[in-house]
Amino acid sequence: MTPILVRRVPASTPRALRTDEVGRVASDFAAAAANADQAGFHGVELHAATQYLFEQFLNSQLNDRTDQYGGRTVADRIRFTLEVTDAVVEQIGASRVGIRFSPFSTVGNMPADDRTEETYQALADELADRELAYVHVHDTSGSADDDGSLWQRLHRLLRDMRARMAGTPFVLAGGMTLESANELVGSDVIDLAAFGQLYISNPDLVERLRTGTPLTPPDRTTYFGGDATGYTDYPAATASGA
Repeated sequence: MTPILVRRVPASTPRALRTDEVGRVASDFAAAAANADQAGFHGVELHAATQYLFEQFLNSQLNDRTDQYGGRTVADRIRFTLEVTDAVVEQIGASRVGIRFSPFSTVGNMPADDRTEETYQALADELADRELAYVHVHDTSGSADDDGSLWQRLHRLLRDMRARMAGTPFVLAGGMTLESANELVGSDVIDLAAFGQLYISNPDLVERLRTGTPLTPPDRTTYFGGDATGYTDYPAATASGA
């Protein structure tokens, strides 16, 4: 296998979207969903988390726009997310669209937002009528919070959003263990638990969790290396002799 060379290239200087450009971006997402449909994907997930474009609109401390997409009111902050959601749903149907959020995230130097609950409660009220396939939440509190207060706020918010979106499955990812997954599902904080990094280092993760086989920790130093190292070269427990 020939290694893929990965290198950084200079990026263009970012600028704020003009108001007349926002609709074009929503159309781009819809076109991407249509392409995914044609390629045979079962559905799409809108990545409205961890510093990406949606979250830049949703965060009232960062969003300093003065048009109808500005951060001054909750209706304006959530407008872009809802417009993109509607455009994508129109293309492939609500039952094939999920959306990912990361309330309270400060990933990528995102500022802490004291209006987080207000924003996501309003989103939940609006999304309830869209009947999406699921809501996927990324818990970043483990890296940003020492005393557990963000973890508690997130779980309170999850309960609130689930109540507002009755019938929509909620998935939580981020530092999940078998114990925490069982606890959160059992206490009705979430419907499903998602595992990311542990699936990289444990290709047979489900079987290991089922049998209590020790897990192999992922090696983050190998991430984004450009080849299979640290991604597809972890053996299953039976192959490694674990």
